[in-house]
Amino acid sequence: MIRRALSEPLLLLFLVLAVFAVPAGTGMSSAAADQADTCGVEQVRGVKVTALVDFDHRGLDYSKVKSVMDIEIPASWKHAADLLLDTRASEYRQVLRCLLEKGREDNPLDFDERRPRPLTVDSDGKKVAVHYEAVVSVRWLGEFKVGPWSLEAGSDVWTVRLDPPRSLGQATWENVEVQTGGPRAWSVSPESAIGKDGTVLKWQNKKPTEFTVSFRPPAAQQWDAKTVSPDQPWEAVGLDSGSSAAAYVLDGVLLLIAGRKLRQGLARRPAEGERKALGALRSWALLSTGLGVLVYMGDNLLDFLQQTFFGSHRYGAVFYLFTLLFLGAALCVFGKLPKPLLVIPCCVVVVVAGLWAGSWVAPLACVAAVSFFCVGAFLSAGRALRMIGRSLPSWLVVSLSVLLSGLTVLWAYLVYRSYWDRISWLADTRWPTYGSNLRRHFDNWWWDFPRLVLPTLWATASLALLALVPWGALHVCRAERKDGSSFTPTASERFFLMLIFTLVVSSGGGIYFGVDGYFVSVLLGLLSVWTLLSLGRRKAVLARPAIGNRPLGQVISMADRSGLLRMVRRYRDLQNCLHHLGSGNPVESTAAREAIERDIDQMDRFLPEGVRLVDVAFACGPMATWWANARRCAIIACFVGLPGTGLMYWHDVVGGQAWESTITYPSGFVYIMLIILTWQLTWVGAAFFMGALWRSLPGRYGPTKAFYVAIVFSIPVCAHRLLGELSGHDVQETIAIIAAFTSVMTFTGLVMDVQTFTSERRYWPSRAGLILYIYQMRFASVAFMVVQLVGLATSIWTTFRQGGPSGPQSTP
Repeated sequence: MIRRALSEPLLLLFLVLAVFAVPAGTGMSSAAADQADTCGVEQVRGVKVTALVDFDHRGLDYSKVKSVMDIEIPASWKHAADLLLDTRASEYRQVLRCLLEKGREDNPLDFDERRPRPLTVDSDGKKVAVHYEAVVSVRWLGEFKVGPWSLEAGSDVWTVRLDPPRSLGQATWENVEVQTGGPRAWSVSPESAIGKDGTVLKWQNKKPTEFTVSFRPPAAQQWDAKTVSPDQPWEAVGLDSGSSAAAYVLDGVLLLIAGRKLRQGLARRPAEGERKALGALRSWALLSTGLGVLVYMGDNLLDFLQQTFFGSHRYGAVFYLFTLLFLGAALCVFGKLPKPLLVIPCCVVVVVAGLWAGSWVAPLACVAAVSFFCVGAFLSAGRALRMIGRSLPSWLVVSLSVLLSGLTVLWAYLVYRSYWDRISWLADTRWPTYGSNLRRHFDNWWWDFPRLVLPTLWATASLALLALVPWGALHVCRAERKDGSSFTPTASERFFLMLIFTLVVSSGGGIYFGVDGYFVSVLLGLLSVWTLLSLGRRKAVLARPAIGNRPLGQVISMADRSGLLRMVRRYRDLQNCLHHLGSGNPVESTAAREAIERDIDQMDRFLPEGVRLVDVAFACGPMATWWANARRCAIIACFVGLPGTGLMYWHDVVGGQAWESTITYPSGFVYIMLIILTWQLTWVGAAFFMGALWRSLPGRYGPTKAFYVAIVFSIPVCAHRLLGELSGHDVQETIAIIAAFTSVMTFTGLVMDVQTFTSERRYWPSRAGLILYIYQMRFASVAFMVVQLVGLATSIWTTFRQGGPSGPQSTP
């Protein structure tokens, strides 16, 4: 009992001491934490720091901000050796958290900045030098952290401010520099005694303080950021919203007009196959318009509904998921999903359940969602192919869909790993919150996956179908199938070809003040093609008046093609004999010459003035019908254009800083497929147009016709280059694009000419000899063509050599 009486006061005393010890312990812990935060750097003399922030606006769609920071610390600092450890070592990251004041446990992730080069540490035994570079792209308005700088990008004025770390509070800041990239500063604090034109401001040997510079950015980049910022009223007309949706509306309207003109050109009631083909074209025009508006304007509608009805609840991730699935279902309906594939829609339930389950089930659910979309896209392409007598078997559709979706998700997973390494570069893996942060961001990444890949997936599928569906409709509805005398496309078919060439080949554009320049491309493309067709009606070889003042093409269309080629060969033989008459008996030579000339005149008597018989063969092309010419020309360009596609892939995906951007896109794999598809369709679409109108284009030879088509293609490209230079936006590599297009079309035209006389190939030991014979080239002509080809290759190489591949960086 005595023990019990004594224990109660002791227990009470212990509790009282414990209560008072908690604040004291907390204070000691905070002091220790503060001491740990500074790492003792402020107690070391001779610490020197330089900081630079550089804005780059000109020639870019979005302003780029680069921070360069150099820290020089005496080697006597107790933590200097830790900076030489592996970048994943806990001590290394702890020291950097101290120096840079980033990545603390309460805020461990660094979302804004990107490091083009890894942070480097050099030590010579006397001092340790830390070099730290970071960049950020101002794609929207808001606040950004880059290195020791903070940027507040407002709708009117941008303000950049130096936030020096507390650990470097006693250091000497030898040089602090702000380069605004062109705009003059509006306000500077503190005042700068060193600078240039108000665009370069420097402070030297100052104690750390808030160095602040405000300026107005260039209008182009400012509006680009405005039109993608959700809180700005102009976002509804920006590149990610209204202007891109309007492009699909324009495509749909032009496709409806093209289908109507094709229907009117039949001049009769459509047959069953023609009715189905025209119905498919009309259905795709309406469907692509609606789906395009949904992809780019659906989030605007969702924001309106959330603000009006749902309050603070956010359904963005669910909306994009169901949009992706809806697009897949719509494409399956358009492609007429066969019964064996009805099991595919069951993946919808799997996808939704998988994403809600999270963890490693989420990537598999994303594979199912993308597979569903791909099945719909391939089925839609199969419907277009069935118009021309081709089909895609179900096993191939499913196999390709699973393969492409698997590669798409695998790419996104690899990008996520790089993304996590970038944002957690200073986080300590031993923290209790590290694992939970990793799992949470992993799940959120796959919830965001549909939003990140949806625009690129839709752009790829819609581009392919924009080419296939109209070409299938033209194949079924062309007058040539019913009228054997249709030597060239009818007026309605020429109008149809003009629209399809514009939409498939000339539709690329730039971004001007945040708005898509697609309308400029379409307008200039239509005007250019119309001008070319008008010129062809007056200058084409087969448009010259012949017998009865009828166009030569109408006369030739009734002639036997094989007989025409035999006459051309006889004509060439007579010309060779005329040019190689011997110098023997003058009387015999004169008689022979007169006989040959009479034979040539006899063969030329029905031709218009200035047109030779061989010109007629070149103008007709290698095939008997214009549709066969179009197919042959497209097939040739498909293979001839592969090197051009490789060059443009290098430029768009790998060259310069393009690869650094590509490997950070979750939809990077789909983007690569889109680039390859875009350029292949450019060559094939232009060649199909050239082959279909081969008999109506100006020029005697294939390379000449290709030159006119290249001019039509170059006009919108040059216009966008001019607009980009004037507005300060990103400009295309005009020379490389035009040179690649011209070379592909020129070689395609050359092969078409050679195949026109392919029946004479057996008479020549090599194709080079046949080409020389066909064009009747002399040494000067051959030298001139070789010089042209060398100059073309040199211009392409020079353009692409200016920016080499950046390659994947170890720290993206």
